[in-house]
Amino acid sequence: MKEKRLLMEQETFLLHSQIIIQKVQQHSYYKKAKIIGIYVSLPGEVNTFPLIQQALKSHCVCVPKIINDEMEFYYIHSLNDLKEGTFHVLEPTTNQIANIQDIDLMIVPMLAFDNQNYRVGYGKGFYDKYFAKGYLGYKLGLAFSYQKVDKIDINEYDLPLDEILCE
Repeated sequence: MKEKRLLMEQETFLLHSQIIIQKVQQHSYYKKAKIIGIYVSLPGEVNTFPLIQQALKSHCVCVPKIINDEMEFYYIHSLNDLKEGTFHVLEPTTNQIANIQDIDLMIVPMLAFDNQNYRVGYGKGFYDKYFAKGYLGYKLGLAFSYQKVDKIDINEYDLPLDEILCE
């Protein structure tokens, strides 16, 4: 999947990201959510920067940070609240942690996904571990259609998402 990412032209990548973000913004769970957890995209992932910027105008937004091999979500108030952290991902510099039960909608990245809404991330299981701590909100994945595979090999720790949006 990482190799396929490199083959996507920048213009196509930007257009497909924009289409996916528009679908998120029109989604009923997005519209009714008060607090949204959003991943900060890496190069090649569906670009969440425009979504974060827009969501900050109408929602409380929290983004993930890895500390001691565990993921937590922290509130941000602007993109200026981000700096490079673990795995070269932009992470929040704020210290206001979001309570897991308060996050209404979680927007999740992935490398690949299947028809049952199982996903492959980057192999550390951060999202599955986070969800297992008692997350009850809606889990919405963002991916490009080329990332869909027939079947993901899962184990007892893997949790499916509620929905995955593609272009």
